[in-house]
Amino acid sequence: MKQIITIKADGTTEVTFPRVKPTLEEMQAMVDGYIEPVRNIKCIGHAGVMVVNEAGLVHNLPFNSKASAIAGRSIVGDVFILIGWIL
Repeated sequence: MKQIITIKADGTTEVTFPRVKPTLEEMQAMVDGYIEPVRNIKCIGHAGVMVVNEAGLVHNLPFNSKASAIAGRSIVGDVFILIGWIL
């Protein structure tokens, strides 16, 4: 089942099941800037692509502990994970 898991830097998480993949503009709005994929993410038993703000460190976005734990590396800002779609 296709889904999007949003993980905000403040720790809140939301799961949605949209019928269509977000547009580039919608994805950029979700991370507040240009997007960068983090591939090979395992989340809730499924493979997915985490999408982050590519300039998050430059813009001093807040550390995202939940996303960092999932990605196995330091992640900042709000992110989302596409499950069931190819980016």
